[in-house]
Amino acid sequence: MKKGALTAGAVALGTAGAGTAAAQDGGSVVVFADDYEPGVEFTVASALNDGTKDELFSEAGLEDEFDTPDDWDIYIISYDLGGSAPQLGFLMSEDVDLSAGDSETMGADGQFRNAELSLVEATPGESGNSSADEEDDEEDEEDDEEDDAVATPSNNETETDNSSVGN
Repeated sequence: MKKGALTAGAVALGTAGAGTAAAQDGGSVVVFADDYEPGVEFTVASALNDGTKDELFSEAGLEDEFDTPDDWDIYIISYDLGGSAPQLGFLMSEDVDLSAGDSETMGADGQFRNAELSLVEATPGESGNSSADEEDDEEDEEDDEEDDAVATPSNNETETDNSSVGN
């Protein structure tokens, strides 16, 4: 699996969808940028056992990235992007409990945790940034109210004076 260059999709950090796994308050997930698919629901295929997790941390150079690597769980996730085979990736979390078969999304609040290692950190859920979504909703409502308040021309302004024509 290539983890090198960042794609435009990984930089355009955002998402939508609804998951069935409940994120704990303040929970976050970390993925390789190539595994960050904003707006796409993923399914947890399996959790890695401790030995496999340690091997992945070592192979990917992640040993020093996490303060307490033993506290982190790593999951294999699957995206159905409409191709002939699902796209597989890794998802790491210290505080979000997932199980095989769970579905979830990642929030639009994704930020690079470590650009050199190509790691993105995001909040699970539809947007991952509810306060920004609420502000956007309020702005949309204000725009709608302004649109409704736009003055419409009165009948007098739209009528033409035909009194001098043809007489």
